[in-house]
Amino acid sequence: MCRKFYGQFNNIMSVLGKQSNEMSTVSLIKTYCLPTLLCGCEAWTLTDGSLYKLNTAWNNCFRRIFSCCWRESTQPLQFYCKSLPIYLLLDQRKLILWMKMYRSNNIVLKTLSGVTYYELLATCSKYSIDVTDMSENIIKQTIWKVFSHTVGADL
Repeated sequence: MCRKFYGQFNNIMSVLGKQSNEMSTVSLIKTYCLPTLLCGCEAWTLTDGSLYKLNTAWNNCFRRIFSCCWRESTQPLQFYCKSLPIYLLLDQRKLILWMKMYRSNNIVLKTLSGVTYYELLATCSKYSIDVTDMSENIIKQTIWKVFSHTVGADL
């Protein structure tokens, strides 16, 4: 997936050239490349090495788009572009899928949501999200607040 992601990213960058608008480029990357990188991530169990590769791919995009140093953190750039780091995107997508399965009228989906209940309960507690009040907007807002506090502490 990383190779396909880099291929799509490089295609977009070669078409846009060096004089492109950074925000437009980020929007294109989020629309066309990020889904490839995260395809099926809700079902993944990642090792530290796999998470590192995904994180590196996502961070390298921001470094190349904004022509910044390869050793600098990309979190301020991601914050500015309203983009989450990969580890937060993964948690967000898992929580949203679980919430949709749990609230579904389909008995199979409800049963599957019960299988992963304790894993998702741990993820919810990491972000102080109440399982009973969970909605897609609350999940997104809460995870964004966690990220913005992290970036604010680093600035």
